[in-house]
Amino acid sequence: MNPWILSVIQFVVVLLLSPLSVGVVRWIKARLQGRQGASPFLPYVTLLTLMRKEMVISNSTSWVFRLAPFVVLATALFFVFILPLVTVGGAGASMSHLVVVAGVLALGALFLVFGGLESASAFGGMGASREMTIASLLEPVIIMAFGAFAIVAGSPLIDRMVGMGGPGLLSHPGLILSFLALLLVALAENARYPVDNPATHLELTMVHEAMVLEYSGPYLALLEYASAIKLTLFSLLVANFLFPMSLISSASGIAGVIIALLLTITKLFVVMTLLGLLENAIAKMRFYRIQEFISGAFFLGLGGMILVLFQSL
Repeated sequence: MNPWILSVIQFVVVLLLSPLSVGVVRWIKARLQGRQGASPFLPYVTLLTLMRKEMVISNSTSWVFRLAPFVVLATALFFVFILPLVTVGGAGASMSHLVVVAGVLALGALFLVFGGLESASAFGGMGASREMTIASLLEPVIIMAFGAFAIVAGSPLIDRMVGMGGPGLLSHPGLILSFLALLLVALAENARYPVDNPATHLELTMVHEAMVLEYSGPYLALLEYASAIKLTLFSLLVANFLFPMSLISSASGIAGVIIALLLTITKLFVVMTLLGLLENAIAKMRFYRIQEFISGAFFLGLGGMILVLFQSL
């Protein structure tokens, strides 16, 4: 199968499933709390409604405020193009270098911060300050976590690292620690518990929501869609490191593609269910304790790196 066809399949599947992943998490959380909850398909309606809304923009903003949603969405779409989420060996696989991934993640966070600061509101500045603190702590953890997989795979490309998952985690115990570090990174990058509460508008606790508070209409729809895509791609990436055998490759036939797509939907639903369970079982930590959370992730990644290096000697 042509690499471009693989990329198109992945692009379409991830873009279609992203709003559903957010809806499933909310629905699961509502059910666990004894509420009926909104339909899992409500995010689709919300995005379409926002696209038809009028935008209200502060007079203090510049072109940066208008550019930020497009850059944030573009970084999310770039990851969909290069990372092994539904397929492996796609047209963008050669760009899935761990340093590139870390850099583009930082770029998206930086423009989101710019958008929060541009509104000149107290909430935007507060959220931007918190986001930059978290992002600066996460970057070393991301490189450290993927670095151990790169050593085992013999390549810095995440498209090749994912093949070291599954049974490879058992044959290289250090990768288990790196995988756990990646799990913690996924929670922090997506502003989920215990780092952030995606449903809050309380000024004492919000991080991500504070930066998008001044956005409305289509701009808010772009940011919400980018957030949903980012949650979906991290969820699928984590699931693929556990179960990489279901990825579509150039050798897959029609039947293999159909089975892989069904397994992708299943993996996404399972991860979203586990995320809903986690967010119902724990509380959000205080902001000044987030450094302890990220430091724990760093030492897990460092431990995984050291074990992998010793095993390779």
